Amino acid sequence: MSVTSYLVCPSRQLALGLGKRLRNSDGDLTGFALNDRLTSDDVDMTQALWKFLVDTAGEELVVKFSDAADYEEIASHREISLWADEDRDVSIADYLRDGAQP
Repeated sequence: MSVTSYLVCPSRQLALGLGKRLRNSDGDLTGFALNDRLTSDDVDMTQALWKFLVDTAGEELVVKFSDAADYEEIASHREISLWADEDRDVSIADYLRDGAQP
């Protein structure tokens, strides 16, 4: 099972879906992927990442993984991702256009 990664702003209860985490043979984190391509190669995801950094400037940000023991703490946060599947979630396209307003 793949592990999903998120850039999280706990104070705003907002999470940017980064995709599946990628590791090298030593187990070191090397990047993130959406479907069969690197997240860093996706123009919309790159723009969303920069927008997220601007929108949350001055706030604490953390990277969380879906297999972490404390994942449930952020599972209820508003999610910005390509797979926005809850009513409270925001698609990347909508986030780039309108932001993550409630």
